[in-house]
Amino acid sequence: MGDYILKKIVDQSVLNAGMTIPVENHQKILEELGLDLNKGDKQNITIKINNHEYAAKITCVNYSEKYSKRTAIQIRYAEKSPICQALNSIFKYSAGNIARRKAEDSGKKKQLSVEKEYIEVFSAGKNTLEFKCYSKDAATPAVFSTDVLIKPVIEHFLNNYIKAKQEKLAGHATGIYIRKDAPKALYQTGLVDRENYLITGSVGQGNWATIPWLGIFDRNFTTTATQGVYIVYLLAADGNSLYLTFNQGCTGNKKGHSKKEAIRIMREKAKEITSQIDGRGFAADEEIDLGEGLTELGELYSKGTIFYRKYTKGNVPEEAELRDDLARMMEIYREYEEKMSEKRKGATDNKSDMESDLESDPASDIETDDEPDIIPGDELWGDEEQVDTKEAISGIKKYIESKGFTYSGNLIENFYLSLKSKPFVILAGISGTGKTRLVKLFAEAIGATSAESGGNGRYQLVPVRPDWSDSSDLFGHTNLRGEFIPGAITDFVKAAGEHPKVPYFLCLDEMNLARVEYYLSDFLSVIETRRWSGDRIVTDQIILDKAAEKDYGRMSLPENLYVVGTVNMDETTFPFSKKVLDRANTIEFSHVNLELEFDGESDTETDPEVDFMGDNPEPVLLRNGFLKAEYIVLKTDIKKEQQDLAIKVCTELQTINDILQKANAHVGYRVRDEIVFYMLNNAEAGLLDYRDALDNEIMQKLLPRIQGSSAAVKELLCRLFQKCAGDYSGFMQDSIWKQMEAYIDGRDCVYRNSAEKICYMMRRYEEDGFTSYWL
Repeated sequence: MGDYILKKIVDQSVLNAGMTIPVENHQKILEELGLDLNKGDKQNITIKINNHEYAAKITCVNYSEKYSKRTAIQIRYAEKSPICQALNSIFKYSAGNIARRKAEDSGKKKQLSVEKEYIEVFSAGKNTLEFKCYSKDAATPAVFSTDVLIKPVIEHFLNNYIKAKQEKLAGHATGIYIRKDAPKALYQTGLVDRENYLITGSVGQGNWATIPWLGIFDRNFTTTATQGVYIVYLLAADGNSLYLTFNQGCTGNKKGHSKKEAIRIMREKAKEITSQIDGRGFAADEEIDLGEGLTELGELYSKGTIFYRKYTKGNVPEEAELRDDLARMMEIYREYEEKMSEKRKGATDNKSDMESDLESDPASDIETDDEPDIIPGDELWGDEEQVDTKEAISGIKKYIESKGFTYSGNLIENFYLSLKSKPFVILAGISGTGKTRLVKLFAEAIGATSAESGGNGRYQLVPVRPDWSDSSDLFGHTNLRGEFIPGAITDFVKAAGEHPKVPYFLCLDEMNLARVEYYLSDFLSVIETRRWSGDRIVTDQIILDKAAEKDYGRMSLPENLYVVGTVNMDETTFPFSKKVLDRANTIEFSHVNLELEFDGESDTETDPEVDFMGDNPEPVLLRNGFLKAEYIVLKTDIKKEQQDLAIKVCTELQTINDILQKANAHVGYRVRDEIVFYMLNNAEAGLLDYRDALDNEIMQKLLPRIQGSSAAVKELLCRLFQKCAGDYSGFMQDSIWKQMEAYIDGRDCVYRNSAEKICYMMRRYEEDGFTSYWL
């Protein structure tokens, strides 16, 4: 280690962008680096941290005329670059505290530090500096764990897996080790940052996998082995060799292609990556051998390997060498991530590559124009445009199922489409069917957790009280002394507005214990003022109380706030008015299966690529773009290529509306538009068949409006049944519901769920003399 240059307290700038060198250290640092910089000059340098080298730049800032007499020298690196990730991993205490303080300061622009952790900067040769990092106790430099952690993992694969395959998988110690202990060991090395990387072990489901895996995923790019690029340890089928690989998912390449074509695509991608990234001593050929007689996916996975190193049974290197291998592979991964980020952002994104001239005061550290809008604990999966909706929903379902809940049919897809079409959904049904649990688990599955359970506070459950009579219970009021008293959700709505990049979920539990149109009136009105402001969705103010502006500003409904109400329709609750029904998708929970099943063993082996998430799937962790509405105004927001679908849906709705009008149950433009939005979102994501999707919307937006005891209601039900079930028109006057039931049985109805619901409503009409949608 060379001469000491300066000490720097770890602050927000150090973790995200770089550091400004104090004026008194300018000459020293330039001399040690062997550089002479004029204003506007910049030079690539190397920074060493814990025997690893990272790329950075040193710049003599060329200020605008206003600051032309000032001189500032800064070390710069891009946000989320390898050095940035390494520093955040080492200084977890500072990173967490800075994030919390930033949230408490409501995002005000200023540098934050905790003055507990610091860096000493030393010279290390021409164009090279060394950072000696001191952790919270400031007693010794922060270093990675020196415990023997990786070697036991590799030896466990090589020495135990083949023998374990002769025994039952359920509860086996080897399966538990690979799924639980092995990921924990890799995290403990300090080489892999838990906040940014997901480590998952897989040994198959039901039966043992032929090729067990231990994978490392960058959460910003992928959390599944079916797509993207990642690091994965692969055990060969015979158990005698294990490969550390830089690899790629093959399922996406396989779709729509022959095996030969899929292999060609994967090899081209591998060659493209190896031509741009230094292999750092790893093999880059096609000689990886996972064994004979593999499944097609197994063979494709072998061909997808980009870089690798082979370890053999009885000849596993020592811990230091294994750590060096993983560290170098992580460097490859980070370099790949950086290139992908640069490719997406483009050459003109000056903030990302830190090439723009800064006009901040030299006395302050480096600041970017927009600080990351993330609350403590958030881990986000990629950019909005990268999310594959089908895959994300598959991950959500796996997470929910891992918690012991299974929702039948296309309920999760329907719930997603309803939220995306409009951020207000009602879940209705008898008590105990899992309505409230669905909201909580769905929120958890995409990264929103409750503050009460130690989470990030992006999910909040608010039990509705029977005595609520106006909006002050939710949004607050001013007392007799002129002080604003916040309501049950005021602070939650404020927090959502401060962090618009991530979704917030508000669950109003048993929302019809009080009259919804009374206590939720302000919300119901303001949600209809949604409009575009650039690429943001904005609304009118939700709190008009002047006393509230001191602490809460001019608060409107944030575009990332999703409100879900749960309701039990019985004698203790209030019915919904059409004002409420028009503004929400109402999803009914009516089917209950009380049969109990325990997980058993599968008859066939599950390919490890499919089961990479293991027994305990992680949350999918999505940005708000996953749920953010795409459409607000029907005629202006849809694309030209979507117009045919919109016209098709509107034509069908007009036919149904003509039937509804006979009993004064017809709908207006608002309902029409929201049904069209639902159908467009479904077509965009390719989730449901057209008829199934429109069936959902008839159930959720049209049928809840029907109730009464008049002859017009009876005629409406008959005609609507004919529309939903088919061309049946032979109703007799008595026991019409039995005729409907018999007609539905065994037939492929146009809108089956709606036809069955109409049959039920007709039964109530004939037996009770009155009918409604609700149970």
